[in-house]
Amino acid sequence: MSSLMFYFYKFILVPLAFLLLQLFRPFLKGKLREMIEDKNHGFYKIKKTGSEQDIAQARPFWIHAASGEIEYARPVIRELKKQHPHTPILVTYSSPSAKKILESLHDVDVWAALPWDLDFVLARFVEKWNPRVLLFSRTDVWPVLVSVVKKKNIPAALFSATFADNSSRLKGMTRYLTRYTLNHLAEIHCVSAEDIQNLDDLGIEVPVVASGDTRFDQVFHRLENPKILKGDLIPSPEDFIFIAGSTWAEDEAVLLPALAQLKNVHIRVIIAPHETTPAHLHALEKQMTDLGLDFVRYSTTTTWPAGSILIIDQVGILAELYTWADIAFIGGSFKKQVHSVMEALAAGLPVMVGPQHRNNREALYYQKKNFSSGMIVQVVHSSADMVVLLQRMKKQQAQIPHIKEEIRAEIGKNRNSTLRVLSAIERL
Repeated sequence: MSSLMFYFYKFILVPLAFLLLQLFRPFLKGKLREMIEDKNHGFYKIKKTGSEQDIAQARPFWIHAASGEIEYARPVIRELKKQHPHTPILVTYSSPSAKKILESLHDVDVWAALPWDLDFVLARFVEKWNPRVLLFSRTDVWPVLVSVVKKKNIPAALFSATFADNSSRLKGMTRYLTRYTLNHLAEIHCVSAEDIQNLDDLGIEVPVVASGDTRFDQVFHRLENPKILKGDLIPSPEDFIFIAGSTWAEDEAVLLPALAQLKNVHIRVIIAPHETTPAHLHALEKQMTDLGLDFVRYSTTTTWPAGSILIIDQVGILAELYTWADIAFIGGSFKKQVHSVMEALAAGLPVMVGPQHRNNREALYYQKKNFSSGMIVQVVHSSADMVVLLQRMKKQQAQIPHIKEEIRAEIGKNRNSTLRVLSAIERL
């Protein structure tokens, strides 16, 4: 059945999807059209000195990171370059959203759009760059691609992989294609033992090990190499700081009424919206005004008056801001799916999430882990829930340094997964 699913995918589904995308391309806009054109034209960019021939002759490490999966690949890229400074690194992407990040990564020698999952197109790509190994970050393992590299005797491995019980990759007819695809890899590095059990149930025959989640290494690296924040706004150690990170309008509709109820409680608040467009910031400030909440914007203020909410209208500094705080709420969890809780947890913060959090492994896992007086991750369903939890934490303010140390120690157990992955991959 697995082979039949692969041949259906290879000879019917992919060619049909390719033709339809070409037909509709003139009518498409945004990232989807950009993705199609990048693949059609074989887009690539060499970032360092050297030619295609030089890179191919040196046999690069090839890492594929679809889009946000680049966050799991960052520490792997950094450590590969540290261990093998003269070996080029080639990174491919699926979504153009990754291009801005890839442009900023100094250790990447060349980055390119992943070709269409068509046999002859992929064969040309592999022959052009001559990689020594292919590493998939987190997900996005393509059936024809793994078939092509295996025929060319290029080992391929998957790292930081998760396979939840409810994953669509493990259900219905898709499970047969997943089984075929993963069995073409040389190794699979999962996050946890539960992932291994799910792959065993699927019938995976290649070595599968629990090496951990490399994104934690990236989060710790970021905390240890922070960006500089505005010194005039750094809060006093005596302040109780609540931060809401990566919020959407749906989160703010629950968050702001809670803050209005807490106006007379000495809690300093930071809100970092996921979107910092003028329209969203204006709507956010209007809601605050209507609720009688004072505010200042990070980019324009030189002071943070007591009682005023600090609105972060600048992207890229949320990880550093978590180090200012005592408790966090992570946005997206009243919208559709929660954003990553890793950075807040690594900073030692107890975390609140709304009901839409089941997409996030850490949000689920750390509900089962406790600090001195409660769960590391707690679920709130309403403004009233937020009020109760913030009041409780405010009363425990004297214990917060101890609580944060407990959480940092627990999250610190996730360190060094990158070294475990690369140690195994060296054997390939």
